[in-house]
Order: sequence, then C-alpha cells, then structure tokens
Amino acid sequence: MPISVRFYLFAPDGLQRISQRVMEGLCQGRDALPQFAGTKQKVANAIIEVENGKPARIVNIEGTYLDFDSAGKIQDSLWRGVVEAMDTHDALERSKRTKGSKVIDLAPKLNRERWQRENRWTPSKHDIDRISENVFDRQKPSNLPLKAVKGVARKPPPLTYEAKAAIDEIRTKLFAVEGKLESLSEQSLKGLAFEARRLARDDLNQLWLGVAEAADRRGEILARYRTGKGTWYASVEIIRWDAFRRSGESSSVAYEKCNSRKEAEEAARKLLSANAKHFSAETSVEARVVCDLEWNSEESS
Repeated sequence: MPISVRFYLFAPDGLQRISQRVMEGLCQGRDALPQFAGTKQKVANAIIEVENGKPARIVNIEGTYLDFDSAGKIQDSLWRGVVEAMDTHDALERSKRTKGSKVIDLAPKLNRERWQRENRWTPSKHDIDRISENVFDRQKPSNLPLKAVKGVARKPPPLTYEAKAAIDEIRTKLFAVEGKLESLSEQSLKGLAFEARRLARDDLNQLWLGVAEAADRRGEILARYRTGKGTWYASVEIIRWDAFRRSGESSSVAYEKCNSRKEAEEAARKLLSANAKHFSAETSVEARVVCDLEWNSEESS
C-alpha cells in the first residue's frame, strides 16, 4: 500500500500544515520561514497509508523539532543534528559491546538521552486527534481550519505532462552535450565557445549561447585545477548504503571554504580524520575537494 507523509507545525497560534514543497525547500536550504527566525518549533511527521488516492490509516506520528536560525532557515541545524545523532548512537552501541569492564561509562547513554530530549518529543492524545481530524477531513466545529505554513520561496508554476516529457528528453540530450564538453581541453573549449557564439548570431539560434557559456565554465574549471588558485571547498560526505550496497544515500556533514586547492586538500584530510568515526560496513566516509564553480551553493547555505 502506498505511503505518504504529512508535516504539521505546532505554532504559538495553533496547529499549521507544512506542504511537501515548503518542507523540501527548508531541508535543501532553498526556502525559509522568517516568521519563526531564532526559534525552535515543534513539528510532527505523520506517516499515512493511502488507498485509492485517499488516506486509509495513520501508521505513525513522530514529534521532532525545527531549529530556525536568524534568517528562518533550518539546514545548518539539520546537518548538526545528523552528525550528533550518529555520534550519540555509535557511542551508545560501542558502550553496549564493551564487556569485562568493572567501570560502567554512563556518558554515552546520558548523551543519547540528551539528544532525544533536544530533538524528539512525544505528541499527546490531543495532538494526535487534531492531526487525525485533518488527515481524514473530520474537522470539529470548535476547531478552526488549519493554516498553511508559507515560505519565502516562490511557488513554481505547474509542470504539465507535456512539459515534463520535454524536460526528460532535453535532459538526455544535455547529458550528451556535457559529456562532449568534458572530453575537451582548455584550448578546444575556447574555440568551441567562440564558434558557438558565432552560430548563435548567424543561425539566430540562441541555444548556442547556452553551449558557449557551458564551455566557458568548463574551461574555467580546468584552469582552476591547473593553477590551484581561487576559492575551493573541502567537504566530507557520509554515504549510507542499502543492504546490497547497490545504492546509497549521501549527505554532506562538514565543509570548509579555502583560498587555494592546496589549502583545501589539507582541510579535507583533517575533516576526513575528524569524521572517520562514522565509518562502518554500512556507511562510507568520503572526502572531496572542488573549486567554487563546482560547489553546490545549497551545501553552504
């Protein structure tokens, strides 16, 4: 049976619904809720079984917190929470496996309990009832309709079936263009960019301008790697693999902005050493060094 997730925020003025779009924007650093800047808010995640397009059963309701910074964003606190969750969990598991010691270390258990208190809360019966009313559209006359949490990111226009099909086809062709550009040298990229701009002018096809800009960008990336100059980023990613190690979920847990490639390489070694404790048979820890042109701005939001 299909599963869906709904998000609810327990604001000071009452329960509010957070849409999937707004929650994804918050988690990815693209959206913010300035109305909650500098506060810590209670949120409930409701996991729902869906049958014939309608909610059939609530599987679970979990209470968590969103810690908003001064701009109303949560991404930095989410990464800190991920790292701390792994740290406290791993430390607790290690303490359970330690045998033969006459001295019992309570610190891992206490740290894990502290993390639970700071990041989890238990919804009351009243909280669950309010969410259930909304899920199954059984609003009581005494309760006002739920407000929708509004972020600052602009709502995108609807993507029609035809538009999505066009996007998928264009994406396939763009992969081929990108592959061609990545196979060229700096000198070849300069010539290609010049010719693409000429074609845009003579053929009146402005798509060539995009090819020219992509070639310029690729050439500048190669120049950065050749000289080592400019702004660079060192980062560490944790990859959680599935049971068959065929696919994994990656998350960046630490990064550092540097003034050269050499400086970034040294920073990456330190970050890798500091986060090596997260490595296990199910989890990989990988370091990377990229120039600012390759760095995803959302990672540093």
